This record gives sequence, structure tokens and C-alpha cells, in this order.
Amino acid sequence: MIELHEVQRMGYVLKTHGVNGELVVSIPADMDWAEDTDYLVCSMDGILVPFFIESIRGKSSTNILVKFDDIDSVEQARKFQGVVVYLPNEYVVNDLDEMSWSTFIDYKVHDAVAGYLGDIVAVDDSTLNVLFLVKQGDRERVIPANEAWIESIDSVGRVIKYNLPEGVAEL
Repeated sequence: MIELHEVQRMGYVLKTHGVNGELVVSIPADMDWAEDTDYLVCSMDGILVPFFIESIRGKSSTNILVKFDDIDSVEQARKFQGVVVYLPNEYVVNDLDEMSWSTFIDYKVHDAVAGYLGDIVAVDDSTLNVLFLVKQGDRERVIPANEAWIESIDSVGRVIKYNLPEGVAEL
């Protein structure tokens, strides 16, 4: 059985496309995944179900066309409308140069000295210095998404470990 920590939200099915079971999936414009992706995971009635990909291609910067194996008609494809689509962690691009900072929303942030700082709830990438909004209970912090301060990223456990300069964790 596939667990939520084994996947990353990719988007959702907007509608069917054509008559052969193809689906229009809405994704973030900066979404990136490995080219050899064999399957995607769909949330069907609260259960994460894998579907093997017959074809996948871009339609626009925020929509892709996906054809799953054995989904060959509009009637079969309609059952997917509104369904959330997930990308298995094994196909997530882990190169920070190619990865979107928004990928880290819901990750836990730990510092080598200060310990657990909270969960990333938002990303501000409107300036050259990308910032994570980190929330722990009622406390909110703004932590720079500076690669030089990041010790490790655990995409399975969804944890970013920092070694922040003195005083940054208290901001």
C-alpha cells in the first residue's frame, strides 16, 4: 500500500481530453520530474492507487496530458475528474538547481543548534533571496532558503536540516 510520505502532490485532473482516455492534469508551472517516470499515483476514494503511464506530454506551462494504461475511453477517463495526482518520491528531481523551492512546503525544519523550528507553510520567491515561512504552533519565522546553510534534505521523511548562523533561528 502506498503511503502519503512516499509521494509528492503533483496536481489534479481538470478534465478529459479527446476520445481515447487522455486526461488534462493541472500542475504548478515550475513542477519538474524525472523523464523516466513510469507511473503516477491518484487518490481514488481516499486510497492512493498507482497508474502506469502510456504517454505524458506538455500542453501548456501549467497543464500536461496524461494517458494511463488501460484507460481507453472518455467514460473511463471521466472517473478521474477532480482526482489529486501524486508523483512518487523516486521520480522527484532532487537537484536543487532544477527543483522548485515550493516543493518544500510541509517539510519540517531542524537546525543543528536550535533543533526543531517548525514546518514550512509558504515560500516567498518574489525576490532574489528565497524565504521559507516556518510555523511552529503560534510562532512564525522567516528562514532564508540558502543552500550554503542546508546540511541535508530528506525527501522521504520530508525534513530539511540546517546549520544556521548564530541568531538566525531566533528571528
